Amino acid sequence: MDWNKLTDDERLIAEQAVATYRAVRLAGDEAPHGHGLAHLERAVREHGDALLRDTLRRATDAQDAAQKKGPRV
Repeated sequence: MDWNKLTDDERLIAEQAVATYRAVRLAGDEAPHGHGLAHLERAVREHGDALLRDTLRRATDAQDAAQKKGPRV
């Protein structure tokens, strides 16, 4: 993958993915002994769901914009 050729949306999604990963790692690091997995799962649900929602929104917005340009061939 050529990181220099990413669109603005792709770059933002990549940055959000890294931020999500860091938040999940931090949740695991800060979890009390014996509760690591539960904290990791909670962080994945919180941050991962937000990332997926934003990715879906951007993809559907791009579809809507493409359809306004005319029908697919």
